[in-house]
Parts: sequence; C-alpha cells; structure tokens
Amino acid sequence: MRTEATARRRVRAAALGVVLSCVTAACSVVPTGRSPVVEDAGKGNPLNPPYARVIAMEPDADWTPEQIVTGFRAAMASIGDGKYEAARRYLTDDFAARWRPETGATVYRPAPSVTSPLPEGATAARVTLKGTVTAVIDREGRYRPRGGTLAELFTLVKGPAGWRISSGPDGLLLTEADADRAYRLVDLYFLGPKGQGLVIDQVQMPVDPASTLAKTTVERLLAGPSGSLRGAVETAFEPGTELIDVTTENNRVVVNLTRKVPAERVSAMSAQLAGTLSRLASGSSFEVRVNGEPYHTDASLLIDAQEYVKFDRWMAPADVSPYYLQDGGLRVLGRENVGGPVPGKAGTEYPGSPATPPAVSGSGPLHAAALSEDGKRISVAALTPDGQWEDWISGNDLVQPSWDRHDSLWTADRTGLQSSVVLRMYADDRRQYRVAAPELDTVEVTALKVARDGVHVAVAVKDGTGERVLVGTIVGERADSRIGNLQPVMDGDEKQTIEDIVWKDGTTLYVLTGKSELFEASLIAEAQQTIPSPPGIRSIAALNSSLLAWAVDDDGNSQVIKWNGKQWEPQVKDDNGSVAYVQDGPALPAFPLG
Repeated sequence: MRTEATARRRVRAAALGVVLSCVTAACSVVPTGRSPVVEDAGKGNPLNPPYARVIAMEPDADWTPEQIVTGFRAAMASIGDGKYEAARRYLTDDFAARWRPETGATVYRPAPSVTSPLPEGATAARVTLKGTVTAVIDREGRYRPRGGTLAELFTLVKGPAGWRISSGPDGLLLTEADADRAYRLVDLYFLGPKGQGLVIDQVQMPVDPASTLAKTTVERLLAGPSGSLRGAVETAFEPGTELIDVTTENNRVVVNLTRKVPAERVSAMSAQLAGTLSRLASGSSFEVRVNGEPYHTDASLLIDAQEYVKFDRWMAPADVSPYYLQDGGLRVLGRENVGGPVPGKAGTEYPGSPATPPAVSGSGPLHAAALSEDGKRISVAALTPDGQWEDWISGNDLVQPSWDRHDSLWTADRTGLQSSVVLRMYADDRRQYRVAAPELDTVEVTALKVARDGVHVAVAVKDGTGERVLVGTIVGERADSRIGNLQPVMDGDEKQTIEDIVWKDGTTLYVLTGKSELFEASLIAEAQQTIPSPPGIRSIAALNSSLLAWAVDDDGNSQVIKWNGKQWEPQVKDDNGSVAYVQDGPALPAFPLG
C-alpha cells in the first residue's frame, strides 16, 4: 500500500519533470501546487502594460543536482523577488552571501545541461548549464546582442536539506523567454550638449509588481543616463529630484515631483517627460506637480503629448527634402518628385567623387560637403545664391564627410595600413580638430556617420578579421572632442564589405554591403536583413520612415529609388514626367544629417 510520504515524493517528481521538460523549450514556469504564472498582471492600468509573473518554488530534499540547478535558474526569472530570496534558497549560505545578481544578466537559448557522473553516496557534484548566448543586460539596463557558447559550471554539495549550489557564476542567467517576461524596453529622453535637442537612451527596465512601469521609468530617467551616454548628454532636472508618483487623472498623466527646475529649463524638462512616457501614455497630455501642488503658484504646468517633437524637430522631421546629383550639380527633390538645382555654385558644379554621396548640413544656411575623387580633400559650399566651393579639410585618404546638428563636419583620415585619425571642423571658426578615438587608431575606418541627435556615431572599420560596424558616443567639443563606448552592431568577415552606412533615426541605422544586401542594425537588436534590395544598389539615404537608394541597372542607367514598405519605386521625374532609369540619371541621394 502506497504511503502518504511516497505519494508526496511522486507528486513532487512529476511536477519537477515538467520543469526539466521545459528546459530545452526556454520555459521558466515552476509548478508549485498553485498557479505558477499570473497572466496579464497589471491589466487595467494604462501606465502599466500587462505582464506574465513567474513564481518560484522551494528546493526539495529529494531533488538531483541537475534539478537543483534547473530550479535555481527558474527562480532567477521570478518577477517581483527583488532580493532574489527564492533563488538564494538553492545556494549554500556561503555562496548565497557572495552571489551578486545585480551585476547583470546573460540571455541565452538553452540546450540540455550536462551532469558529471555521481558515484553512490556522493556529497559533491558538478552541473554545466549549456546554451547559446544571445545578449547581455548590464546593471544599468543596457541590452547588447552577443554571440557565443554558454557553458556555466555549478558545483554542488549535499547536506541535511539536500543538494545546494556552492559555487557558480555571478549575475542572472535568463532564457530569451525569461528576459521577455522580466524586462521592458523603454526609451529615456535626455538633452544633447548645451541642452540642445534630445538623445534617446534605450534601456531594459526590470518589471516591478509593486510599482507601475510608468513610475519605474520616470525614476530611472531621474537617475540619469546609462554609462554609454554619461558625459555626452544632460538633463533638465535638478540634482536630487525624486518622483513621488505617476498617476492618471481626467485622462491626463500626472507626474508628481519633489523639485522644480529653473524657468529656462521647463520646456526641456517637459520634452524629456513627454518623450519618455509617450509610448505608455498613448497620446495623453501631461501635468507636472511638485509635492502634490500645481507647478506654478497661479497655474498648472500642462504638457502636450507631442512636446518632445516640438522641442526637437529631428524627432519627427517634416518637409525635409532629399538631395541628389544629376547633370553635374546638386539638386533638391521638390513636389511631385521633380527636382531642381540648389542655389549657388553647388547647383551647377560638383567637385566630389561620382561614387560618394554629398553630405548636407541640418541648419541654415545649409551647406553641402563633397569628398574629392582622390580622397585628399573635402570641399564645402553654402546652398545660397552666392555660395562657392571652398576646400575645408585635407588629408591622406579621407572618408565621406558627415555633418552633425551643431554645424561641425566629421571625417576620418586613413594615415596608414590599419591606422586612422578622426577629424572635426566647425563652420564658425574653420579650425580642424583631431578627435580622440583610441579604439580607432589601429583600424582602417571606411565610413563615419554622426546621428541626427549629435551624440551617437556609427563607424565602419576594417581589420584583420574583416569589416565591422560599431556605434559609440561623442563627448566634448573642439579640442576636447572624443569618441568612446564603441560597441559592435554588425560583424563582417573577409568576404563581406561595407559599402555605406546611414542613420535611420537616433537609435537605428541601415548598412549596405558590397553584395547589395541591406541590413538594419542597432545596439539593442541583432543586425537583420529586413529589407529586400535589388542588385545594383550603390548607396543609401534615410530619414525615419523614408529610405532611398541609388540604383544602377545592367546597362549602366541610374535612378533614385524609394522603399514604400513593400517594394522599391523609382522616384525622380524628368521633364516629361518619366521615372525611367537613364544614362547619367539621378544618383547619390542624401538627406540632411544622418
């Protein structure tokens, strides 16, 4: 006759069998005798999107070493256990005191774990957690795609309460499904240098069942930017400002702070809040209060949902026309897709390489920059009736120039085999500054593009392993300019070349390879060839949802084409209204900045 204790052991074994069968399916739901997952937690609160909550179970004295490691991994994914108390119960007292989950998380696709053979009566064991690494999330919430093999060794000892983990890696180990449940991607909006413009800091926020996503997001905004942007951006908030709460009232989002900002920074603060909460607020307007009282003694501080767009025109630029080359000059594409020459010398004469797009600045008076065919000089002309071409930068082997929003011109000079120098010249003083970029000193820079936020920069480099695309940040000005925090967003190989890179927006860029393959890349997602590209694409240009390319057919005829979301369409009409590919036709499209 089956005893009650035997029945309990079989029930526990059956429940744990579900856990182990889920390992290779990226499952982190641990049955506990009650519902282990609370679906749609937070449902009904517009400031807190629904999420699935994982509840960890206690370790059992009868579990094997592999079952203990599996339970520990599942407990690490338990949302709401801020101190990871459930996970620490799988550890010895000594390792529980030493384990540091706050160091970050490794995200992986699991594979079957490996357990070393256990002799009869063993009191020590080794289990290797297997898988493929797909990303890392650091302690500040920065998400970075990564590759590689996961092989984390856990050692266990057996005591009176059963097996416990005595050593293992610091940080969290989360399957992709765990990470999707435990984190939410948010965009934090900070100010560019001198408070100009907005810069997006994308971070992963841990889900906190005791709070709302809106509240934890604003608290994270007040804490300041992540390390990759520290020193490169500013904030309008006063030091020491704390958040009391984020609530809704009369279809308005109310942000209650402990401190005001100076009057001249109210607009910037409003833009930061509107941008940061724009996805959660779903178009709602905002009100800022201080210690529960109206912001102004005689009036409330109301913020339009689109305040961040009004503050920074490059967040959602309107009526920005693309430029292109034809008939030996620079043209601007106007209404009905009919182009005309730009004012000044640039409209009738182009001193640049016929294979390299021009760079157009973003503020008036607009300037165009062209790289000479031999790569030794960059010429600039104002797009005004009296604008003339002037040589601005000279070098040994320069890359295509790029303007930033502060009217400074960027390039890189390849001074030798796998040796490059980054240069920056300002329009106001016409002085050439060398930019400190130690990570680029020993590689060949093939392209350098500054994002429209003026802070992020993308660099294509070539070294002994092939070509790669890196994204970093710009810190400082003039003689104090430097590029740091470079992170890979696309790895190439010896057979793949990078033909062009352009910024789509402040967080995403397009990469064109020598095989006419078009990839979309960012710091938070693996580069993907999401847009089919016809053969013959030579260069690209982008501005948010607008993506243009210069394409050449088999007969050498060219045209500027546009991706409409489903297919590519010819763009530039001739005098007869035709958009056909023609000899010496429209070429090398360019949007301002990017």
